[in-house]
Amino acid sequence: MPLVPLAQQLQLDGHSVLFATTGPASEAARRAGVGTVDAGGRLDARAPYDRLLQTLADGNAGKETLDEDALTVHGRLFGEVGLRMLDDLVDIGRHWGADAVVYPGIHSAALVAARQLGATAVLHGYGSPLPTFTPALDHILRERSDLPDSLSEAQVEIDVFPPSLVNHAEMPWDNGRPEHRFTMRYGSYNGASDVPMWVLEKSSTSPRIVLTCGSTDALARRGETYRRIIEALDGTDCEIVVLSGGVKLDRLPEPLPANVRVEQWLPLSLLLEHSDAILHHGGSGTVLTSLAAGIPQVGIPMPGTVNMSNMQSVVARRAGTTVDLDDLDSTDLADAVRTALADPALRGAAENVRDEMAAMPSTHAVAAQLSEVIQA
Repeated sequence: MPLVPLAQQLQLDGHSVLFATTGPASEAARRAGVGTVDAGGRLDARAPYDRLLQTLADGNAGKETLDEDALTVHGRLFGEVGLRMLDDLVDIGRHWGADAVVYPGIHSAALVAARQLGATAVLHGYGSPLPTFTPALDHILRERSDLPDSLSEAQVEIDVFPPSLVNHAEMPWDNGRPEHRFTMRYGSYNGASDVPMWVLEKSSTSPRIVLTCGSTDALARRGETYRRIIEALDGTDCEIVVLSGGVKLDRLPEPLPANVRVEQWLPLSLLLEHSDAILHHGGSGTVLTSLAAGIPQVGIPMPGTVNMSNMQSVVARRAGTTVDLDDLDSTDLADAVRTALADPALRGAAENVRDEMAAMPSTHAVAAQLSEVIQA
């Protein structure tokens, strides 16, 4: 989804754009109106990612974003995803005649495919600025005897991170720096869906609080995380909107309190225009969408993931706070939410970042610069 705004803009500018992906990402691309071809589906390229989520849920992937255990686990499993997609990516790019391969850095196979095709590699940020994920790239290169021992970094980097945020996930650029670097306003594309009228009709008296753990069972814990938050906010005058992402939630309170709504999916950017605070898992898209909306956020990040460093950046900017996923104390949860709603310093910092993001170069401007680089 972070790549959709640029893809749509390039199409509007008259370029041909194709998403090569598999699994749920294919449906997201189709709903965005972009042509999609399956890459890796025949080898179940999604499976290693599901194993990663379970490893994280079991607490076997380290505690910090950049500790050795976390990097090893992520490198091996994202490397396996890449190995299952790589041949399809190269075949697709060759048959279609791709001039550029645009990718988020975690998908290192895309850099390999770009080099195999002689195409321009474009590293598209989706949160903290990071190089192409070296542990996954090294795994791919080790496993394939027909590939070189190393590859140079992408020629182009697109950075969507607000300049005033400190990057707490910074990794070394072992394979060199991109020759071209563009900063770009984050697009806040969160998927397409029907929007019910109540989203636009927020009460003028009760604050609206959004809860989301993304679209993975490992974070939602079958609704246990949401249940604890809802119970912690019992007695607080507020409207609570739970975005489930379509995961199974059989541990929610029964019956649900009258002030709680549960929705599978809504465009988060639109919902946050009419909300006062958000509690979430710390995913990069949710963090940046919340900052772009200018509302305070409370993060409940999973240890061993980039979600930890995402929230460290938010907290350092004083635009939000965090609570411990493994110790969801009711008092701490309630205090965090009430602080997010009442503390003018948190709201002021969030609004300052919103204004900063709005002043960053538009997708339209960056698409034009990118096309010039590729043509050259």
